[in-house]
Amino acid sequence: MVNGQDKKILIDEKQLNYTQQLVKQVMFAGLSPVVAVTGEGGIRKAIEHHPDLILLELDLTDMDGLRFVSLIRERESTQNIPILAMSIVGQLKAAALRGGCNDFMVKPVRMIELMAHIRQFIYGSRAAPMKTPG
Repeated sequence: MVNGQDKKILIDEKQLNYTQQLVKQVMFAGLSPVVAVTGEGGIRKAIEHHPDLILLELDLTDMDGLRFVSLIRERESTQNIPILAMSIVGQLKAAALRGGCNDFMVKPVRMIELMAHIRQFIYGSRAAPMKTPG
């Protein structure tokens, strides 16, 4: 496995049980999770930690996920951070991609597929395969 311990993934997800699953997967892959549960918190953590990827639930408690993306893209320090959006509403894919997200997955996501997407963003296509638990 490629060691990505210095690679940070910001997880902005309001559902605690889903956040815990994502954190477990990210850590198992050797990456460092940074967690937020609101849009405002996610923006602060993106500015502070400058993650290598943002996993974003579009249905945030304090703001629309597309507004979050717009605010991230406005700042010079965060505008180039890739954003992988997730939602239970598959019809949001086109709006998410038009709004500045780099990728979109329909929830519930299969963790093996999510890790393949993360691997692509973090390491590119020539990376060693990432392990996923069970």
